[in-house]
Amino acid sequence: MQSEHVAIGQIKEQFDRVESILDDYMFRLDITGKNALRFSLLTEEALRLAKSIAGEKTGVELWFDGNARVSHICLQLETTIDANKKQEFLSISSTGENKADRTFFDGLRDFFIKPEAPTWSLVEYEAELMKKRKDDKYSMEAWDNLERSLLASLADDITVGVKDNHVLMIITKDFSKSLSNVGSRKPIVISNQIYLNSEESILEAAYKKVDGCVESVNLSGKDKLRVKLLLEETIGMFEEMTGEFTALMWIEKYDGQCAIRLVGNTKIDADKKYDLLSMSTSGENALVHGFMGKVKDIIQTGILNYESVMKLKQEYNGVSVNYAGLGVYSDVGVATNPTAFSGMMWSMIDYKNELEHGKAENEGMMAAWDELEKSIVASVADDVIVGVKDNKVQMTIIYKMKEE
Repeated sequence: MQSEHVAIGQIKEQFDRVESILDDYMFRLDITGKNALRFSLLTEEALRLAKSIAGEKTGVELWFDGNARVSHICLQLETTIDANKKQEFLSISSTGENKADRTFFDGLRDFFIKPEAPTWSLVEYEAELMKKRKDDKYSMEAWDNLERSLLASLADDITVGVKDNHVLMIITKDFSKSLSNVGSRKPIVISNQIYLNSEESILEAAYKKVDGCVESVNLSGKDKLRVKLLLEETIGMFEEMTGEFTALMWIEKYDGQCAIRLVGNTKIDADKKYDLLSMSTSGENALVHGFMGKVKDIIQTGILNYESVMKLKQEYNGVSVNYAGLGVYSDVGVATNPTAFSGMMWSMIDYKNELEHGKAENEGMMAAWDELEKSIVASVADDVIVGVKDNKVQMTIIYKMKEE
């Protein structure tokens, strides 16, 4: 569902109008309680960011798009920030240099001034800062500012596209129950990162880093063993990818919960993948085995296009089961909007629930359910959420701790 668009001139004067449209949007989608509060706070912070980028006099168009599961705050604005204006920003900083004493807003605002790439993503920015912060004092300061940012803490991602002087920013909030803890507060501790790519030597080194990664978040007993298994299974999944990939993986520990995060880029062999799809549409995708094999298949195919994911099927007892389509929960609005950022999301919990409801009347679903129950990841993790957009992959594995 898409809300009414509102053109904002003087942001302060028209916030009541924005609030009215937001209230109507959340009422129609039944977004209530803490979810409504967080989405309202995100909207306020988004307008603050728009103001800091465009200035008071520049018009901003705002609307909301999505559903009760995943919603977006969409901002479209024009920016005519030139080199002179950039110098004004630099003079405001205490050092006069575009490095230290900067807020999260400053870092994002620089993208609008002189973008280095067509798109910017909060998730990728966060992963890159984590990689650099040990050796780069400016990255450490940027990380501290990021952690203090309410917008960065509440949003699941912020994606920015810049073309000429036109800017489109989409702030995403995923209301999945399994992410309610992860997506609303800062982690107690964050582990070291594990770097992954297609080289066998790098993958071997990644396995060797698992123990240290788990130790760094102070887990005990069976929790330590289970999180270690989840890390190893995830690395193993990427060993079998059909193309080049690079990824960063780490653990975030929360109160009573852990999240294994993975952010990556991959280049898929499209010809090979389409060969697999031609088999899967006939229900003969015999090359995909096990739960993590299916997650891998969803990632690879989602990178090609959303429609192809819906064709992924596996034959069980002569019956085809659409294992990817059962778990997809991406909202159609943004996914099909050509001016926005297409992508898809898939959840193990949704997949499991749909299999459970259908297994009594469908032999194929019954066999898929049996396979799911035998999976190490499916039996240990509380949810696995996969997001795919262009050649970018995000994966979050949620584990509720048992020993604390």
